[in-house]
Amino acid sequence: MFKKRFLYEEEEVELNDFQKIIAINKRKIHPSDVEFKTSDGEDFSDVISIDYDGIHFKFDRLSEFLKFFFPNEYGDDSDGGYDADDFDAMYRGQWDWYDDFYNRSHDDWKEDYIVGSFKSKSLKKLKEILNIFFPDIAKYIVEKKGEYTIIGQIGEKQIRSVLELLGVSDDIEEAYVNSQVAAVEYKVPDSIQETYCDCLIDLRIKNQSEGHCFWKYVMDWGSAIMLFSSFGTDKDKLLDLLFYALKKINISHLPEPYEMQYNFWDDNAFTNTFVSILDGIFDKMLDRLEDSEIYNNKGYHNILDKILKIGGIDKWIQSKNNKIKIKINSVDPVTLKINFSVTDSGTWQAKKGLTTIDDIINILNNESLFGVEEFREHYLKFIQNTIL
Repeated sequence: MFKKRFLYEEEEVELNDFQKIIAINKRKIHPSDVEFKTSDGEDFSDVISIDYDGIHFKFDRLSEFLKFFFPNEYGDDSDGGYDADDFDAMYRGQWDWYDDFYNRSHDDWKEDYIVGSFKSKSLKKLKEILNIFFPDIAKYIVEKKGEYTIIGQIGEKQIRSVLELLGVSDDIEEAYVNSQVAAVEYKVPDSIQETYCDCLIDLRIKNQSEGHCFWKYVMDWGSAIMLFSSFGTDKDKLLDLLFYALKKINISHLPEPYEMQYNFWDDNAFTNTFVSILDGIFDKMLDRLEDSEIYNNKGYHNILDKILKIGGIDKWIQSKNNKIKIKINSVDPVTLKINFSVTDSGTWQAKKGLTTIDDIINILNNESLFGVEEFREHYLKFIQNTIL
Protein backbone atom coordinates (compact mmCIF):
# COMPACT_ATOMS: atom_id res chain seq x y z
CA MET A 1 0.00 0.00 0.00
CA PHE A 2 2.82 2.41 0.87
CA LYS A 3 4.67 1.64 -2.40
CA LYS A 4 1.61 2.37 -4.57
CA ARG A 5 1.02 5.72 -2.88
CA PHE A 6 4.66 6.67 -3.41
CA LEU A 7 4.48 5.97 -7.15
CA TYR A 8 1.28 7.96 -7.49
CA GLU A 9 2.73 10.98 -5.73
CA GLU A 10 5.88 10.76 -7.87
CA GLU A 11 3.82 10.92 -11.06
CA GLU A 12 2.14 14.11 -9.82
CA VAL A 13 5.46 15.99 -9.40
CA GLU A 14 5.75 18.82 -11.96
CA LEU A 15 8.73 18.46 -14.25
CA ASN A 16 11.09 21.36 -14.85
CA ASP A 17 12.05 22.29 -18.41
CA PHE A 18 15.17 20.13 -18.47
CA GLN A 19 13.22 17.12 -17.24
CA LYS A 20 10.48 17.76 -19.81
CA ILE A 21 13.05 17.58 -22.63
CA ILE A 22 14.45 14.31 -21.30
CA ALA A 23 10.96 12.87 -20.93
CA ILE A 24 9.97 13.86 -24.49
CA ASN A 25 13.14 12.27 -25.85
CA LYS A 26 12.31 9.05 -24.02
CA ARG A 27 8.71 9.22 -25.26
CA LYS A 28 7.48 9.25 -21.66
CA ILE A 29 5.26 12.27 -22.26
CA HIS A 30 3.48 13.54 -25.35
CA PRO A 31 4.59 16.92 -26.86
CA SER A 32 1.02 18.21 -26.65
CA ASP A 33 1.24 17.90 -22.84
CA VAL A 34 4.34 20.11 -22.71
CA GLU A 35 4.70 23.87 -22.67
CA PHE A 36 7.64 26.11 -21.93
CA LYS A 37 7.38 29.51 -20.30
CA THR A 38 9.75 32.32 -19.41
CA SER A 39 10.20 33.43 -15.83
CA ASP A 40 7.63 36.11 -16.61
CA GLY A 41 5.10 33.47 -17.57
CA GLU A 42 5.12 34.02 -21.34
CA ASP A 43 4.73 30.89 -23.45
CA PHE A 44 4.76 32.43 -26.96
CA SER A 45 2.21 29.85 -28.05
CA ASP A 46 1.53 31.89 -31.18
CA VAL A 47 5.11 31.19 -32.32
CA ILE A 48 6.27 28.03 -30.54
CA SER A 49 5.09 24.46 -30.96
CA ILE A 50 6.52 21.24 -29.50
CA ASP A 51 7.19 17.98 -31.30
CA TYR A 52 9.23 14.84 -30.64
CA ASP A 53 12.06 16.17 -32.82
CA GLY A 54 12.41 19.55 -31.11
CA ILE A 55 11.00 23.00 -30.48
CA HIS A 56 9.52 24.68 -33.55
CA PHE A 57 9.18 28.38 -34.35
CA LYS A 58 6.77 29.61 -37.01
CA PHE A 59 6.34 33.17 -38.30
CA ASP A 60 4.15 34.85 -40.87
CA ARG A 61 6.70 37.51 -41.81
CA LEU A 62 10.18 38.88 -41.25
CA SER A 63 9.07 41.46 -38.68
CA GLU A 64 7.70 38.70 -36.42
CA PHE A 65 10.97 36.78 -36.74
CA LEU A 66 13.02 39.85 -35.76
CA LYS A 67 10.79 40.87 -32.87
CA PHE A 68 10.79 37.37 -31.38
CA PHE A 69 14.46 36.44 -31.65
CA PHE A 70 15.85 39.97 -31.12
CA PRO A 71 13.47 41.74 -28.72
CA ASN A 72 16.14 44.15 -27.48
CA GLU A 73 16.83 45.38 -30.99
CA TYR A 74 13.41 45.03 -32.65
CA GLY A 75 10.80 44.35 -29.99
CA ASP A 76 7.69 46.52 -29.86
CA ASP A 77 8.99 48.12 -26.67
CA SER A 78 12.42 48.88 -28.17
CA ASP A 79 13.60 51.79 -30.29
CA GLY A 80 13.82 49.41 -33.25
CA GLY A 81 10.22 48.20 -33.25
CA TYR A 82 9.33 50.32 -36.26
CA ASP A 83 12.61 49.35 -37.93
CA ALA A 84 11.50 45.72 -38.02
CA ASP A 85 8.32 46.75 -39.82
CA ASP A 86 10.33 48.85 -42.28
CA PHE A 87 12.73 45.99 -43.01
CA ASP A 88 9.76 43.71 -43.52
CA ALA A 89 8.32 46.09 -46.14
CA MET A 90 11.70 46.27 -47.86
CA TYR A 91 12.06 42.49 -47.86
CA ARG A 92 8.61 41.93 -49.36
CA GLY A 93 9.09 44.61 -52.04
CA GLN A 94 6.53 46.97 -50.52
CA TRP A 95 8.90 49.78 -49.59
CA ASP A 96 8.44 52.97 -51.64
CA TRP A 97 12.00 53.48 -52.86
CA TYR A 98 10.77 55.67 -55.71
CA ASP A 99 9.29 58.25 -53.34
CA ASP A 100 12.48 58.29 -51.25
CA PHE A 101 14.67 59.06 -54.24
CA TYR A 102 12.20 61.33 -56.02
CA ASN A 103 11.98 63.68 -53.03
CA ARG A 104 15.71 64.36 -53.35
CA SER A 105 16.05 64.27 -57.12
CA HIS A 106 15.51 67.97 -57.83
CA ASP A 107 18.16 68.98 -55.30
CA ASP A 108 20.47 66.32 -56.74
CA TRP A 109 19.94 67.86 -60.17
CA LYS A 110 20.58 71.41 -59.02
CA GLU A 111 23.70 70.37 -57.14
CA ASP A 112 25.00 68.55 -60.25
CA TYR A 113 25.05 65.12 -58.63
CA ILE A 114 22.98 63.72 -61.48
CA VAL A 115 25.15 65.09 -64.28
CA GLY A 116 28.18 63.98 -62.25
CA SER A 117 26.73 60.46 -62.29
CA PHE A 118 26.72 60.19 -66.09
CA LYS A 119 28.71 57.14 -67.15
CA SER A 120 31.37 57.07 -69.87
CA LYS A 121 29.07 55.56 -72.50
CA SER A 122 26.43 58.26 -71.95
CA LEU A 123 29.03 61.02 -71.98
CA LYS A 124 30.41 59.75 -75.28
CA LYS A 125 26.98 60.00 -76.92
CA LEU A 126 26.30 63.39 -75.33
CA LYS A 127 29.65 64.75 -76.53
CA GLU A 128 28.86 63.65 -80.10
CA ILE A 129 25.60 65.62 -79.96
CA LEU A 130 27.14 68.68 -78.34
CA ASN A 131 29.97 68.72 -80.87
CA ILE A 132 27.35 69.37 -83.58
CA PHE A 133 25.16 71.94 -81.87
CA PHE A 134 27.06 73.27 -78.83
CA PRO A 135 30.80 72.82 -79.43
CA ASP A 136 31.70 75.28 -76.66
CA ILE A 137 29.97 72.99 -74.17
CA ALA A 138 31.24 69.76 -75.73
CA LYS A 139 34.78 70.70 -74.75
CA TYR A 140 33.94 70.01 -71.09
CA ILE A 141 33.62 66.30 -71.88
CA VAL A 142 37.04 64.77 -72.40
CA GLU A 143 38.23 61.31 -73.39
CA LYS A 144 41.25 59.55 -71.94
CA LYS A 145 42.11 55.96 -72.75
CA GLY A 146 38.60 55.30 -73.99
CA GLU A 147 36.88 56.69 -70.89
CA TYR A 148 34.82 59.88 -71.02
CA THR A 149 34.61 62.25 -68.05
CA ILE A 150 33.48 65.81 -67.31
CA ILE A 151 36.04 68.49 -66.47
CA GLY A 152 35.33 69.73 -62.95
CA GLN A 153 32.35 71.50 -61.44
CA ILE A 154 32.29 74.18 -64.14
CA GLY A 155 31.83 71.49 -66.76
CA GLU A 156 29.02 69.82 -64.81
CA LYS A 157 27.28 73.17 -64.37
CA GLN A 158 27.55 74.10 -68.05
CA ILE A 159 26.31 70.71 -69.22
CA ARG A 160 23.40 70.83 -66.77
CA SER A 161 22.46 74.29 -68.01
CA VAL A 162 22.41 73.31 -71.67
CA LEU A 163 20.35 70.19 -70.89
CA GLU A 164 17.87 72.42 -69.05
CA LEU A 165 17.71 74.76 -72.03
CA LEU A 166 17.04 71.78 -74.28
CA GLY A 167 14.14 70.73 -72.05
CA VAL A 168 15.36 67.27 -71.03
CA SER A 169 16.16 67.90 -67.35
CA ASP A 170 12.88 66.40 -66.07
CA ASP A 171 13.39 63.26 -68.14
CA ILE A 172 16.94 62.88 -66.86
CA GLU A 173 15.84 63.35 -63.24
CA GLU A 174 13.23 60.62 -63.75
CA ALA A 175 15.87 58.35 -65.29
CA TYR A 176 18.14 58.94 -62.29
CA VAL A 177 15.35 58.11 -59.82
CA ASN A 178 14.42 54.90 -61.65
CA SER A 179 18.07 53.87 -61.83
CA GLN A 180 18.49 54.38 -58.09
CA VAL A 181 15.43 52.24 -57.47
CA ALA A 182 16.94 49.53 -59.68
CA ALA A 183 20.13 49.66 -57.59
CA VAL A 184 18.36 48.85 -54.32
CA GLU A 185 15.05 47.11 -54.98
CA TYR A 186 16.67 43.65 -55.26
CA LYS A 187 19.96 44.27 -53.49
CA VAL A 188 18.33 45.30 -50.21
CA PRO A 189 16.04 42.23 -49.85
CA ASP A 190 18.98 39.95 -50.74
CA SER A 191 21.11 41.64 -48.09
CA ILE A 192 18.38 41.33 -45.46
CA GLN A 193 18.14 37.62 -46.23
CA GLU A 194 21.92 37.19 -46.08
CA THR A 195 22.01 38.92 -42.71
CA TYR A 196 19.23 37.06 -40.91
CA CYS A 197 18.06 33.92 -42.70
CA ASP A 198 20.68 31.59 -41.16
CA CYS A 199 21.92 33.89 -38.41
CA LEU A 200 20.85 31.48 -35.62
CA ILE A 201 22.91 28.54 -36.81
CA ASP A 202 25.44 29.01 -33.97
CA LEU A 203 22.63 28.06 -31.59
CA ARG A 204 21.65 25.22 -33.92
CA ILE A 205 18.35 26.85 -34.72
CA LYS A 206 17.90 25.85 -38.34
CA ASN A 207 15.76 27.11 -41.17
CA GLN A 208 13.31 24.29 -41.80
CA SER A 209 11.72 25.57 -45.03
CA GLU A 210 13.93 25.10 -48.07
CA GLY A 211 13.80 28.10 -50.38
CA HIS A 212 12.02 30.29 -47.81
CA CYS A 213 13.38 32.38 -44.96
CA PHE A 214 11.69 33.73 -41.83
CA TRP A 215 8.93 31.13 -41.83
CA LYS A 216 9.72 27.81 -40.10
CA TYR A 217 12.68 27.15 -37.80
CA VAL A 218 13.53 24.27 -35.47
CA MET A 219 15.92 23.57 -32.60
CA ASP A 220 16.34 19.85 -31.91
CA TRP A 221 16.29 18.63 -28.32
CA GLY A 222 20.01 17.88 -28.29
CA SER A 223 20.72 21.53 -29.12
CA ALA A 224 18.18 22.65 -26.53
CA ILE A 225 19.96 20.62 -23.85
CA MET A 226 23.21 22.35 -24.85
CA LEU A 227 21.66 25.65 -23.74
CA PHE A 228 21.50 24.36 -20.16
CA SER A 229 25.13 23.24 -20.12
CA SER A 230 26.43 26.36 -21.93
CA PHE A 231 24.41 29.14 -20.35
CA GLY A 232 22.82 27.86 -17.15
CA THR A 233 21.87 24.83 -15.07
CA ASP A 234 19.24 22.13 -15.38
CA LYS A 235 17.08 24.16 -13.01
CA ASP A 236 16.71 27.11 -15.43
CA LYS A 237 13.89 27.74 -17.83
CA LEU A 238 14.49 26.87 -21.48
CA LEU A 239 13.13 30.10 -22.92
CA ASP A 240 15.09 32.24 -20.45
CA LEU A 241 18.26 30.49 -21.57
CA LEU A 242 17.31 30.84 -25.22
CA PHE A 243 16.85 34.60 -25.03
CA TYR A 244 20.03 34.93 -22.97
CA ALA A 245 21.96 32.93 -25.57
CA LEU A 246 20.53 35.06 -28.38
CA LYS A 247 22.13 38.11 -26.76
CA LYS A 248 25.50 36.37 -26.76
CA ILE A 249 25.74 35.32 -30.38
CA ASN A 250 27.69 37.59 -32.69
CA ILE A 251 25.35 39.14 -35.27
CA SER A 252 26.00 42.28 -37.31
CA HIS A 253 22.55 43.83 -37.40
CA LEU A 254 21.30 45.98 -40.25
CA PRO A 255 21.88 49.74 -40.28
CA GLU A 256 19.00 52.17 -39.75
CA PRO A 257 16.31 51.88 -42.45
CA TYR A 258 17.23 55.25 -43.95
CA GLU A 259 20.83 54.05 -44.33
CA MET A 260 19.96 50.84 -46.18
CA GLN A 261 20.19 52.46 -49.62
CA TYR A 262 23.73 53.64 -48.89
CA ASN A 263 24.96 50.30 -47.55
CA PHE A 264 23.35 47.93 -50.04
CA TRP A 265 23.72 49.27 -53.56
CA ASP A 266 23.99 47.36 -56.83
CA ASP A 267 26.16 49.62 -58.97
CA ASN A 268 25.81 47.39 -62.03
CA ALA A 269 22.03 47.63 -61.87
CA PHE A 270 22.25 51.42 -61.49
CA THR A 271 24.70 51.80 -64.38
CA ASN A 272 22.86 49.51 -66.79
CA THR A 273 19.53 51.19 -66.11
CA PHE A 274 20.84 54.75 -66.21
CA VAL A 275 22.83 54.25 -69.42
CA SER A 276 19.92 52.53 -71.14
CA ILE A 277 17.40 55.26 -70.28
CA LEU A 278 19.81 58.08 -71.12
CA ASP A 279 20.45 56.48 -74.52
CA GLY A 280 16.77 56.89 -75.31
CA ILE A 281 16.64 60.46 -74.00
CA PHE A 282 19.72 61.54 -75.98
CA ASP A 283 18.48 59.83 -79.16
CA LYS A 284 15.19 61.74 -78.97
CA MET A 285 17.05 64.95 -78.18
CA LEU A 286 19.26 64.47 -81.25
CA ASP A 287 16.23 63.82 -83.46
CA ARG A 288 14.63 67.02 -82.22
CA LEU A 289 17.79 69.04 -82.77
CA GLU A 290 18.25 67.71 -86.30
CA ASP A 291 14.61 68.21 -87.29
CA SER A 292 14.16 71.69 -85.87
CA GLU A 293 15.23 74.83 -87.69
CA ILE A 294 15.19 76.60 -84.36
CA TYR A 295 18.19 74.74 -82.99
CA ASN A 296 20.10 75.47 -86.19
CA ASN A 297 19.37 79.18 -85.80
CA LYS A 298 22.57 81.08 -85.11
CA GLY A 299 20.69 83.73 -83.12
CA TYR A 300 19.26 81.06 -80.83
CA HIS A 301 22.71 79.63 -80.24
CA ASN A 302 24.07 83.08 -79.42
CA ILE A 303 21.35 83.54 -76.80
CA LEU A 304 22.04 80.16 -75.25
CA ASP A 305 25.72 80.99 -75.14
CA LYS A 306 25.02 84.28 -73.32
CA ILE A 307 22.72 82.54 -70.84
CA LEU A 308 25.37 79.98 -70.02
CA LYS A 309 28.01 82.67 -69.56
CA ILE A 310 25.97 84.65 -67.01
CA GLY A 311 25.12 81.57 -64.94
CA GLY A 312 22.67 79.33 -66.75
CA ILE A 313 18.98 78.62 -66.60
CA ASP A 314 16.74 78.17 -63.52
CA LYS A 315 19.27 79.72 -61.17
CA TRP A 316 19.13 83.01 -59.26
CA ILE A 317 21.81 85.38 -60.59
CA GLN A 318 22.87 88.28 -58.37
CA SER A 319 23.35 91.73 -59.89
CA LYS A 320 26.72 93.38 -59.48
CA ASN A 321 25.43 95.86 -56.90
CA ASN A 322 23.64 93.05 -55.01
CA LYS A 323 20.29 94.88 -55.24
CA ILE A 324 18.37 92.44 -57.44
CA LYS A 325 18.34 88.79 -58.46
CA ILE A 326 17.17 87.39 -61.78
CA LYS A 327 16.38 83.81 -62.72
CA ILE A 328 16.06 82.76 -66.37
CA ASN A 329 13.21 80.28 -66.64
CA SER A 330 13.16 79.52 -70.37
CA VAL A 331 13.80 80.81 -73.89
CA ASP A 332 11.01 81.15 -76.43
CA PRO A 333 12.56 79.43 -79.46
CA VAL A 334 10.41 81.46 -81.87
CA THR A 335 10.60 85.03 -80.51
CA LEU A 336 13.96 84.43 -78.77
CA LYS A 337 12.54 86.28 -75.74
CA ILE A 338 13.62 85.29 -72.23
CA ASN A 339 11.03 84.25 -69.66
CA PHE A 340 12.52 85.35 -66.33
CA SER A 341 11.78 86.00 -62.66
CA VAL A 342 13.14 89.01 -60.79
CA THR A 343 13.22 90.06 -57.14
CA ASP A 344 15.10 92.54 -55.04
CA SER A 345 17.69 91.11 -52.71
CA GLY A 346 15.65 91.74 -49.58
CA THR A 347 12.83 89.36 -50.45
CA TRP A 348 12.00 86.14 -52.32
CA GLN A 349 8.74 87.55 -53.68
CA ALA A 350 9.43 87.45 -57.39
CA LYS A 351 7.74 88.88 -60.46
CA LYS A 352 7.85 87.25 -63.86
CA GLY A 353 8.67 89.00 -67.11
CA LEU A 354 9.57 88.61 -70.76
CA THR A 355 12.46 90.45 -72.37
CA THR A 356 15.66 90.05 -74.38
CA ILE A 357 18.86 88.51 -73.08
CA ASP A 358 20.67 91.82 -73.66
CA ASP A 359 18.23 93.67 -71.40
CA ILE A 360 18.84 91.13 -68.66
CA ILE A 361 22.61 91.36 -69.03
CA ASN A 362 22.34 95.15 -68.94
CA ILE A 363 20.30 95.31 -65.75
CA LEU A 364 22.58 92.75 -64.06
CA ASN A 365 25.87 94.38 -64.98
CA ASN A 366 25.45 98.06 -65.81
CA GLU A 367 23.17 99.32 -63.04
CA SER A 368 26.28 99.72 -60.85
CA LEU A 369 27.08 102.73 -63.01
CA PHE A 370 23.95 104.54 -61.81
CA GLY A 371 23.45 106.43 -58.58
CA VAL A 372 20.71 105.38 -56.17
CA GLU A 373 17.94 107.47 -57.78
CA GLU A 374 19.14 106.74 -61.28
CA PHE A 375 19.17 103.01 -60.58
CA ARG A 376 15.67 103.19 -59.08
CA GLU A 377 14.37 104.95 -62.20
CA HIS A 378 16.24 102.53 -64.49
CA TYR A 379 14.98 99.46 -62.56
CA LEU A 380 11.36 100.66 -62.49
CA LYS A 381 11.46 101.28 -66.22
CA PHE A 382 12.84 97.76 -66.73
CA ILE A 383 10.02 96.33 -64.61
CA GLN A 384 7.31 98.31 -66.38
CA ASN A 385 8.53 97.29 -69.81
CA THR A 386 9.08 93.58 -69.13
CA ILE A 387 6.87 92.27 -66.31
CA LEU A 388 4.00 90.10 -67.51
